[in-house]
Amino acid sequence: MPDWCPECNAMLVEGTKECPRCGAKIAGPGGEDDFSGSDIAWFSAYTIAILLIPIIIGIGVALLCLLVFFGRS
Repeated sequence: MPDWCPECNAMLVEGTKECPRCGAKIAGPGGEDDFSGSDIAWFSAYTIAILLIPIIIGIGVALLCLLVFFGRS
């Protein structure tokens, strides 16, 4: 089944990522564009930061509790 360009309605060969007539970018399977390497790197850094923030806060609270508990002796 042929694909069609959403911009100029040109017929596209299967797997085309750019329209040969108008140059419009064509979405991949499922209607989503492919991620570039920088998008994946940014997403990974963001995910790691979101996971590490509660851990760092928890360690800080634990240390503060230890200082308060042992500071009374």
